Amino acid sequence: MGLEQEVLDRIADDYEAAHTITTDIVRDSGRSVSEDEVRRALIKLAHQGLIQAYLYNDHAQRYQSIRPIDAEAEKQPWFKAIARDN
Repeated sequence: MGLEQEVLDRIADDYEAAHTITTDIVRDSGRSVSEDEVRRALIKLAHQGLIQAYLYNDHAQRYQSIRPIDAEAEKQPWFKAIARDN
């Protein structure tokens, strides 16, 4: 399985960050993967419209959606699956 698919499989109905997914992949598979690799995969998936990028707004105490291009410049973007109609 490719890294992008593995990352996509770990995004569900909760907000996820690259560091969390990296830790999970290393723990569950023993595979050596960097946080930067996971972050790049997340941003690529967001550009493809498969997941949504977010920033956490401390003042408003909620996540706010951002464009994938903006997620590239952010220090700690979060990501969440996009609800799809079946």
